[in-house]
Amino acid sequence: MPGNAIDPLLALHDLAVDTDLDADEIAQAVEEAVALTYRRMVEDDPAIHARVDLSRGTWEVYRESAEGNEPLPVTIPDFPRQAAAAVRQAVSERLAEAGKRRVMEEAMERHGQLIDAIVERPAGPAWYVDAAGVPGYLPGEEQIPGEILQQRQHIKVVVLEGRRRVHDAVVVVSRTHPLLLQRLLEQEVPELQSGQVVIRGIAREPGRRTKVAVQAPADDIDPQGACIGPRGVRQRAVTSELGEEQVQIVAWSADPATYVANALIPATVLAVDLDETTHTAHAEVPSDQLSLAIGRAGENARLAARLSGWRIDIRAPEAP
Repeated sequence: MPGNAIDPLLALHDLAVDTDLDADEIAQAVEEAVALTYRRMVEDDPAIHARVDLSRGTWEVYRESAEGNEPLPVTIPDFPRQAAAAVRQAVSERLAEAGKRRVMEEAMERHGQLIDAIVERPAGPAWYVDAAGVPGYLPGEEQIPGEILQQRQHIKVVVLEGRRRVHDAVVVVSRTHPLLLQRLLEQEVPELQSGQVVIRGIAREPGRRTKVAVQAPADDIDPQGACIGPRGVRQRAVTSELGEEQVQIVAWSADPATYVANALIPATVLAVDLDETTHTAHAEVPSDQLSLAIGRAGENARLAARLSGWRIDIRAPEAP
């Protein structure tokens, strides 16, 4: 009935200003909670509804019919307390759902973006982070192997997706995704931002080594030089965000043999013979650079193969 006051309603009046709910959503949650409480305690009739005035903190219950709305009296003394508890629960649930919705929307809007995150607390092998004001989650498999994180540490991450959970939602972020390397380079290299240089491929083993293939579509600048920067300043700015990981800038080529040779840096390649049938590139390198071309545990050859898309067989020249 008009004039009946439920104390929590007075506090809900300005709630929309500080939360993800607007005034209409709050009012709807309150009206549903009051009506459901009445049906449970007084009369179970689906035609019974409630109307609230958040600014005055008052409510009324009525029965909806073709003849009009019939106000209903409430004589049960415990009804206001029960209704207040239902209101708190209903608004809490709406707030939680609105919070999840906001996180999922932020994740969709920021998908693929590079953001600054602050490490907050561990969750087993994973970490919770403050992802630019949004609850973030860095799973163990998205962390750089061997990297030791600490609370309040600032790190660069790339946004992958939003993930709904039972009680909340989080933005899943990554330190291992190849897109992280691309965004870090774009941040440091103006020519990438302008389109004068483009990234044609990335092969990454997080924490160890990454190869990035670049091209200048107009052939008017040196794409490798642009990404490395004067005295390597741009390349160092990228690697400083990745701990011990090495980043090698490779010149992309439309010619597969040239591309394979470029991908095997820092080794010097003498010749590349392509076998189209097996899609294998037979690369010949100086004898003293055979181990350099292959790399530790085959790392250099493996990354070059992933970058170029060819199986690579590395050999030294046959002895005369």
